Amino acid sequence: MSFLSAGDEAAFFSWLRGIPGVIAAQGVGRELHIGLKSGRLSQAGLRELIALYRRFGGRMSELAPFENSANTAWFRSPTAVWYEDVFATTPAS
Repeated sequence: MSFLSAGDEAAFFSWLRGIPGVIAAQGVGRELHIGLKSGRLSQAGLRELIALYRRFGGRMSELAPFENSANTAWFRSPTAVWYEDVFATTPAS
């Protein structure tokens, strides 16, 4: 992620921590560590994370591990605007 100002970074982390299911978020060097309430995000939570990553230029492929049997139909849909960015080099699960 790249931030244009301290306020930009604060807005990112505020949004991230406000996503349902996210209980912690911290930047560690150039890595982003996200703590989740459970091993899965809800559909609403994952959609917010997708939006956040797109808005702030995150590596969308980092979201591929959030795919699971409950969300694969919509998350891996080839017509989704994020499909290529998330799954271009990720094999189907």
